[in-house]
Amino acid sequence: MRNQRQDHRLQIVSPVPDAALSQAARLWWGAIGHGWGPAPRIRACHGIVALDDTGGVAGVIGLRDAQGGFLAATPLGARIAFRAAPSTADLVVDGIVVRDARQGIGGALLNQALVRATLAGHPGLRAEVRVQNSGAMEFYRAMGFAAVAQGRFGWPWTGQVTILRRAVDNVPEAGSMARYAAATGI
Repeated sequence: MRNQRQDHRLQIVSPVPDAALSQAARLWWGAIGHGWGPAPRIRACHGIVALDDTGGVAGVIGLRDAQGGFLAATPLGARIAFRAAPSTADLVVDGIVVRDARQGIGGALLNQALVRATLAGHPGLRAEVRVQNSGAMEFYRAMGFAAVAQGRFGWPWTGQVTILRRAVDNVPEAGSMARYAAATGI
C-alpha cells in the first residue's frame, strides 16, 4: 500500500526561498537545536529545501563550507562550548531534517547537496553524526557514505561523533549536473 504523501510531488529548491525561510528554520531548529529557544536566522544560500505541492517545507538540509554554515550567526553558547571537527575541503551537511520520515525526502535533499558539492568543486560531501544516532548512521550509509574518523566533536554532551564522507566522483559528470541544476533551480 502506498503512503498518500508519496503521490505528492516535491520541488527541491536552493537557495531557500524567502517565503520558506522561517518555516525551514523552525523545522531545522526543532530537530538540530532541540527546540531550545526561538529558531535562529538561517542563511538561504547555505540551504536546500523540499517544498510540497502547497509550498510547505517538507524537508531542509543545511550546508557548511569555508564561507560559513546554515546559521546566520553563531550563538554565544556555540562559540564557547562547541568543538568543531577537523576542517575539510568537503561540503559539510549542517543538519538534515524532514517532516515525514521514509518518504525519500532526505535522499532527494542529499542528492541535491551532492550536485552542489560537485558544481562548487568540493571533493566530497561530509556528515558529522553522533554514534548513538543509529537512524542517521543507517541513512548516510545507505546513501553511500563511509566512516572516515571518530572523535568527540560537537557539544560536550553528545559523546562520540563519526565523520562520514562520500566522494563526489561517483556522481554523474559535471555537464549533466549543470543541466540538472539549471532545470531544478539550484
